[in-house]
Amino acid sequence: MAKYYFLLLMIVGIVLYNIYIQDPCNNLLRTDFSSKNPDYKILDSSSGEGSPDDVQCHIYYKKPDSQDVYKDIWLYINTSDGWNFSRVIGTGKINSATGQMEPLP
Repeated sequence: MAKYYFLLLMIVGIVLYNIYIQDPCNNLLRTDFSSKNPDYKILDSSSGEGSPDDVQCHIYYKKPDSQDVYKDIWLYINTSDGWNFSRVIGTGKINSATGQMEPLP
């Protein structure tokens, strides 16, 4: 019985790993963001709203010489070549009191 649980655990692990690798909000977003903003410190990234054709990726970061936390929302489009950056659809500063994003002018 233990071997079946182990096999099931392995299958679930492989599926989750493949989902993680194919999610553009993990490695691809961090790579693209770092290439455009090499001095910024990335704090976190995650996926937001999405579909099989596009996904909104949220990235939290700090600018050099600043303790403020900022957030960008990048849109990635799924094409025949894989996931590709489309545009930044939102950017703002995180209000430390509320934790909400305040749009930048």
